[in-house]
Amino acid sequence: MKYNKEQQIEIAKYAINNDYGYKKTGAKYDISYQQVAAWVRKCETQLKNKEVKTESENESNEASTLDILNRRDPVLEKRLEDVKRRLGLID
Repeated sequence: MKYNKEQQIEIAKYAINNDYGYKKTGAKYDISYQQVAAWVRKCETQLKNKEVKTESENESNEASTLDILNRRDPVLEKRLEDVKRRLGLID
């Protein structure tokens, strides 16, 4: 019998929730324990990849926030220069 992605995920979750009982899960769904183990590994890998992506997205958001905070406003820079000139701090 062929299982679609959703069914594979459901079977993998069942195995994980039952203490990684690959044989028990295989017997319940009439598939080999090797197939169950493969689907569990695949699901766990996909979850880890999602976590890594989420962390890297958060890091890039933080970096962009720092970039924004470090930007200089040319209008304010010009005003500051004018004030310093009037105060005689620069020529």
